[in-house]
Amino acid sequence: MRPSRPEWASLLVVLVDAIVIAYGFVAGSPMLPRAANVVLVVVSGALMLVVRFMVGGGSSFRGLVRPPWMGAVALVAFFGGALLFAIPLLTGIPDTSDAAGLAANQRGWVGLALAFAGGTLAYAAIRRPDEEPD
Repeated sequence: MRPSRPEWASLLVVLVDAIVIAYGFVAGSPMLPRAANVVLVVVSGALMLVVRFMVGGGSSFRGLVRPPWMGAVALVAFFGGALLFAIPLLTGIPDTSDAAGLAANQRGWVGLALAFAGGTLAYAAIRRPDEEPD
């Protein structure tokens, strides 16, 4: 079965978050301004709420392997994002007076957004939308 609209939306958010994180690692400076970090988290949280209201009906755990790469993306995004969010909290808040500190701060925020998007992707795969036949 093809991915549903909520799954595609979650994949898009995961892709944007991954690009921002990769840019921060490669360039050593933040890709987006500080306010955009909060916007990414809010967009991911809003996506989670929208998916929650869009889907209903029964659960189907076979959705996580339909297609197989989607389950892998959801797991890597969720746990990778949670790890990127937790590292600054466990090691201390980075010094934001230089570019490397700002990039580390952005990785933490975008990690939170990535964890939300990965969880939403897994949830959307498990709970299929009502309008799509199984």
